[in-house]
Parts: sequence; C-alpha cells; structure tokens
Amino acid sequence: MRIKLITFALAILLVSLANTRAQMLDPAIDRDDEPFCYFSQPTDVIGVMDGKEGTLITPEGYLCTGFGELMFFAGNPLTPVQQRVKTLLSGYLPVVQYQFERESVRYQLTLFAATLDGDPESPLMNFARVQIHNQSSQPQAVGFGVGTRYQNEANTDWGIGDNRFLRPAKAGILGEYEQAGAVFDPNWEYTFSRDAFLRDSLVMYLYPSNPVPQQSIVLKTGYNEVPELGAMRIPILPTTPMGIVKYKISLQPDEKQALDFKMPYEPLPPQSATVALLRSARFDDYLTRTINFWEEIFADGIDISLPEEKVVNSFKANLVYDLIARNKVDGHFIQKVNEFQYDSFWLRDASYIVRMYDVSGYHDIAGQCLDFFPRWQREDGNFVSQGGQYDGWGQTLWAFGQHYRMTRDQAFAEKVFPAVQKAFAWLQKARRGDPLHVMPVTTPGDNENISGHVTGHNFWALAGLKNAIALAEGLGRKEEAKWFQREYDDFRSTLVKHLKRITAKTRGYIPPGLEGGPGNDWGNMMAVYPEIILDPFDPMVTATLHATRAKYQEGIMTYENGRYLHHYLTMKNTETEVIRGDQQMAIEELYALLLHTSATHTGFEFSIWPWSTRDFGMNMAPHGWFAAKLRTLLRNMMVREQDEQLHLLSCVSPEWVKSGEKISISRAPTYFGRVNFDLSCEPEAAALVMNNQFMRKPKELILHLPWFMEVSSVQADGKSMPVKNSMVSLPVETRRVEIKWRRKTEAPSLSYQTAVDDYKREYRRRYEEFLMKGN
Repeated sequence: MRIKLITFALAILLVSLANTRAQMLDPAIDRDDEPFCYFSQPTDVIGVMDGKEGTLITPEGYLCTGFGELMFFAGNPLTPVQQRVKTLLSGYLPVVQYQFERESVRYQLTLFAATLDGDPESPLMNFARVQIHNQSSQPQAVGFGVGTRYQNEANTDWGIGDNRFLRPAKAGILGEYEQAGAVFDPNWEYTFSRDAFLRDSLVMYLYPSNPVPQQSIVLKTGYNEVPELGAMRIPILPTTPMGIVKYKISLQPDEKQALDFKMPYEPLPPQSATVALLRSARFDDYLTRTINFWEEIFADGIDISLPEEKVVNSFKANLVYDLIARNKVDGHFIQKVNEFQYDSFWLRDASYIVRMYDVSGYHDIAGQCLDFFPRWQREDGNFVSQGGQYDGWGQTLWAFGQHYRMTRDQAFAEKVFPAVQKAFAWLQKARRGDPLHVMPVTTPGDNENISGHVTGHNFWALAGLKNAIALAEGLGRKEEAKWFQREYDDFRSTLVKHLKRITAKTRGYIPPGLEGGPGNDWGNMMAVYPEIILDPFDPMVTATLHATRAKYQEGIMTYENGRYLHHYLTMKNTETEVIRGDQQMAIEELYALLLHTSATHTGFEFSIWPWSTRDFGMNMAPHGWFAAKLRTLLRNMMVREQDEQLHLLSCVSPEWVKSGEKISISRAPTYFGRVNFDLSCEPEAAALVMNNQFMRKPKELILHLPWFMEVSSVQADGKSMPVKNSMVSLPVETRRVEIKWRRKTEAPSLSYQTAVDDYKREYRRRYEEFLMKGN
C-alpha cells in the first residue's frame, strides 16, 4: 500500500476516491457467454521478460504506451471498439485475446509484444492481428479501422486519462518511478507513408497496404468522413483520434480475413534499420517465438496440476506478470511491481516476489534480483527503499536468508553476509536507543499509516533475524550465530511483553502500532507468516484473525476502516490459516481472491469500494505483489516447510478431490530438495505416489488430510499409520500412501465457479435494492 510515493498528483487522485459516492453496475455486465471478469474496467499488460517497458491493454482493448495509444474501430459505419472481457492464449500466456460480434461478423483480436532480436533491452514492439469472420449466409462488406490518440477522456487535471499511467517520468536514481513517453504537443505534425502513420516524422504504427485502406489524418465529426491526406498541422486535443486507416473488405459467407498491425512502443525514424526489420517481421513467427519462450520458462520451474482450470491458469499467468515487471537496465535486474503506476522498486514487494521465484524453482532469477537489494543499504546499516519504511530491514535479511535456505549457495551467503553484519549493528544500536527497546518510532506514510512503533516492522525484524541466524550457521560463523540468536531471543521476549500489555485492552487483538491507537491493519497480521514469531494458536493470533476477518467485504480484506477492498492484504490471514490448519477457511479465501481477478487472472491492490463499480481507477492491474503472494500461497497449500518439517497438501479444495482426478506437483523446490508427487482420487480411496529428491532429509514428513473427507485408514508403503488431527506423520522415505476415505455428507461445495455464482447472485440482490431506493 502506498499513498505517498509516486507523484503528488497521483496520490491526490487515489485519496480523492474516498469522496466518491459508491454506485453499482447493471449486473448484465457479466454475460453468461464470457468468462467472469471481476473488474468493470480491466487493464492488462503485454511485454517481455526483463523489458524496461510494458504496453497497457486498456479497458476498451487498445494498445497504450507512454507515447500514445492505438485504437481499433469496427463495423459499418465504423465505431470504436469497446470490449471489456479479454482472455490469454492457452489461458496463461502473455498474448491477450478478445472477440466481439457486429451484424453477424465476428472480430477476434490477438495482441502480444516482443523485441525483434530477443534482447529484453532492445526496443519493444507490439503486434496486433484482427481476424474478421463473416458468419452470415450472405456476402458482407465489413469495416475495420485503426488510429492513434494521446489518451482517453481524463478524470484528472494532469493529462493521464482514466485507467492510464503517468508519463513521461524520469527516475532520480535507479529503481525509482520511471516511464518512457512524450508530453502531449498540440502542434505535432502528422503524415502517412505507404504503410506507416507518422507523428513528427516518427513511425507510430505500421499497417497492411493490401487491401488498400482509406487514410484520414484526423477525425473531426465522425469516423467516416472524407480523408485528408498529406502532412498538416492543426490544433487537436489529447483525446482526438489521429492517423486513421479504414478497411472495407468484402467477405463471402463463412469467409475469414486477417489484418496485422505493428506498433513500436517508442516511435521510430522511418528509415531506421529497426523499422525495416519490423516491417518484415511476420506476426506468426514472433507469436511462435513468444509462445516457445514462455513455455520454456514454465518447464524450468514448479508445476502444479489441479482439476480446476482457473486455479492453474492463475498460478501460471502471475509468474509471467512478475517477470514482465522485472527490468534489466545496464546489467541490473530491478524487480518492479508493474509497468504502470507502480513502475518502481520497493524492498517489501520485491522481497516477496524474490521468495516466489525461489519457491518456484527460479533461483538464478531470484539471485539476480537480490543483487539489487544492497544498493538500498544506508551508511548506518539500515535497509530503506522509501523514507520511514523500516520493514525493509527485516524484508531484506529474510529474502537473503530464504534464498540461501532454498539453494545452499555458499558464494551467495559469503557475498551478502557483510551487509547482514552491518545491518545487525544498526538494529542493536536502534533498539538500545529506543525507549521500548524495539524497532524505532517512524512514520512510514504507507500501509498502517501511523506514526509510532509499527507492529509489523518488529515482526519483520524478527523474521530477518531468524534468517540472519540461518546464514551465519550455514557459513559456520558460530559466534555471529550466537549473537544473532541472543538478539532474537531478547527482542522477541521484549515484543511479546509489549503485545500482552496492549492486547489486554483490546480483547487479544494485536493493533497496527505498539502505542495501541488507530491505524490500518497490515503488519499486525504477520505474527505467524512469513516466519512463525508467535505460536500459531496463541490467543493473540486467534483474536487478530477474528478481528480482521470481521472487516471482510465480498470475502476479502478491507482497508481504511472498511472503505476499500484490499486484494493481497487478505493473504496475510490466509497464509496464517494454512499454517494453523484452518483448511476450509483458507480454501474459501483462495476462491474469494480468485473471484476478484480478471478473466486474464490479474490482481489489484485497493481503491475499489465494496459492492460498487468494481473499478480500481488509477490503481491498475496486474499487481506484482498480489501475483507473488498468490503463487506462494498455492505452493504452500501443496508443499511447505515449517522449521525442519515438510508439510504436504495442507489445504485442498473439494473441487480437486473427485473420481478419476489427480493433484500433481512436479519440480517443487524446498529447503530439503525437490518434491514430486501425484495424488489420484476415487470416491472411497486415494493413492499418493511420491518421488522426492532430498538433498537433506526433513526431520518429519507430514501429510494433511482433507477436512471434508472421512478417513478410515492410511498406509505408508504397506504399513498402517495413525491419524491425528487430520494429519499423518510419514516416514521420510515413503514412496506410496494408500488412503481409505469417503466424502462427508455435510461437506460443502466449494469451487471458483461456485464463488462466482454466489457473488453474482448477491450483487444482483443488492443492485435491485439499490434501484428500489431510487439511486
């Protein structure tokens, strides 16, 4: 969460949403013939792994860069395309598709981005294909057109449009907010060449010259006026469509025709070698390259196979979103949050994203990202990426330690350990100078939005110390390990003393700050995850879970006293529930999280009112922190470490345990080595077959049994095993587990589709009440 971080203008816009009166949408927005999309104004991204920029796919379905946007028009007469729901090729690849019909003609658009030479630091190119299909029994004259504009209609005074990002922006230092782009100039000169539209002598886009289109520099009163050719200077608005090419195509019954367009992210000189290469680039060739690249990425990492398409596709797509948000700049790999309003580096977001890469099996990618973290260590030893945000201290050490615990990379540990020592010295000095002997008073201007001793900063510091201990032990630095452990023990006992004092007045609820005043729930929800600081069943943990869940709307967490929904904040509770064994609660929240995504599986942050317009405005999707947390959550539900224990299948859905179905995990890295298993399900039996590849053995291998199944027996490699609290402790070398079970009669019916149907039904009920009240 970050209200004071990018620009004053954007901050005011986000805060001003608080003064907007909530409205509701006509439920007809959710059509039965389309995949469900929670957002009324969804945004998507196309780009390449490690590219510096990414192209926004706008709510309407246009291509938006920092320099302008490519619009699409269709029909006869031509009108702008407006298609809300989009999907991804194969369900998860960064190839955005959508379709619509007009007068028995189907238009299907396919959009993706690539660099021409495969180098992520080369200029980004956007490819767009429309396939037009005459579905009628009669010949038809079909219309299609493209054009550019600087922005759509704006709801701000800063010229950034609605659901668009601020551009251009220059970073003061590497990692700060930055956007390539141009400031709007009403005196730009526009012209056409044979197959290109140019603005100030730079190519904005290339278009097919066969069939021959009609060209129009500007639209004045309509989309079908007489074309005006040649260079011209006229006063225009940022919203004026310019450089229109219009195609009139005759199609026989069931005939199809495709048109391909190419748009450089940054306009290019027409005589450049890059434009020549772009002109010759074949859509199908680059689409194949794009597909092959991403499939190779998936083949290198963890694979989770479940009999529920939405869950699996969301897991895959959100890896892509974080890799597109990573920038390679002058040899540095900078993990940002997205390519739009959060095109910046934060220690907090990046630490979670790096952890996701590690638990997904992409250790090289994680290590490259971690090389950027030491740049944010101050002379005094603290790690701070944004002023006052002292959680960065613990997040950095946690990320360092987690990477080492997953990889046992001694060279990495040696490299970062001096920074850990320097950070430790800062912590000791800071604690001893603080009246409460905890993390010092600060005003983070974000998340909790308080001034004081921030509870979450202390949980993070302890998480960081735990991982500093692991690093020291791994390097054989016994004395440092003892120092770190003594500091951890003293720090934890001091913090617990303060928490007990405060929670005695709050019925056990842990507040955002140790002063106990008001604030936003955030780090106070982190007593158990990402590291177990308090016992998972400590009364303070239970009370905080109950108190924060009482603030849920639409099944997820709220923010700012219930004013907004907050998507990924919810997972602080879900992660705790997984560890506590609150299986049904965790699965219900997983589906609530997926409910609040688009049909392309993007997640958001906040700024959506509960039961309202479902529009995040300027706080656009996809959000990288959501992406990382969702992937890590699902991985932890399947396989997770807890100290020296390895837990399997902590949470599964009733939708996944069906006759003839399988739950499969492949190439899942853990502290102990790779985990591979298949769970084959039948109504009265199941078989778990494991092929784990341990580098070092866990002390205990624990199998969790579904809460909705009545288990009568469990056998591990032919030996009967006792069941206790829906768990079985298995011999570490177990290869095959046979389970006798049957579904409980009172077992709930939970699935993504059920969550969608329930939401749509409740939304319609509230909408009808909304109308009856005269709104």
